[in-house]
Amino acid sequence: MKNTYDDIVKENIIVCQPEKGFRFSIDSVYLSWFVKYKKKSNLIDIGSGSGVISALLAVVRGFESIDAVEYQPVMFECLKNTVEACELKDRINPVCCDIQSFRPEKTYDIAVCNPPYRDPSAGRISCDETELNARFTSTMNVENVFCFCKSFLKNSGSLYLSYDADMMPDLFEASKKHGFEAKRLMPICPDIGFRPKIILMEFRKNVGREMVFEAPLYLKINGKQSEMDKKIMTGQWFE
Repeated sequence: MKNTYDDIVKENIIVCQPEKGFRFSIDSVYLSWFVKYKKKSNLIDIGSGSGVISALLAVVRGFESIDAVEYQPVMFECLKNTVEACELKDRINPVCCDIQSFRPEKTYDIAVCNPPYRDPSAGRISCDETELNARFTSTMNVENVFCFCKSFLKNSGSLYLSYDADMMPDLFEASKKHGFEAKRLMPICPDIGFRPKIILMEFRKNVGREMVFEAPLYLKINGKQSEMDKKIMTGQWFE
């Protein structure tokens, strides 16, 4: 299978991905931006795919210890190529494993995941197995993510997710079942007057109930790219 090498956000962030089939979505960039940086944090990128989130968090945010977990062989090869192309072998550890069977010897401060949220019974089904697994809940869903984090995320640790806004009840159902509380929610809206298609959320393990509803991120303002979106897309991220 032929791959492409594409720079994203910054010229030194080069992502390897299949030329045909599953290619990362822009949601990964917004999710990476949404993650709060904490010094000396152990971080896990669940369902890392081509490694775009891990690369962004390492280069732009400055995270130094990331386990990038991806079980699909095609995407895992891309992940390894991304780590090599970005010269991040000292910061990102690629792990080829299904998150349902992954048993790390450490716990994490932060988990990040851009999980599939479409049911295979709904909509058009891709004939490409890698794309099917990446986009649909046939092999991983939010229940699996919260179940893993219940065991391997530290108390008060944060789980960051991007998800389809219409499917948000899935997140609250799984989070309550596994002892997580929603702490931050940010809708991503295509423009003023449009409802959000994607939401960004931070959940924390075994903490009190109180959630901050962040101001929406508007990608455009009356048809013109917003200043905040420009900053995100050019790596001008501020603590």
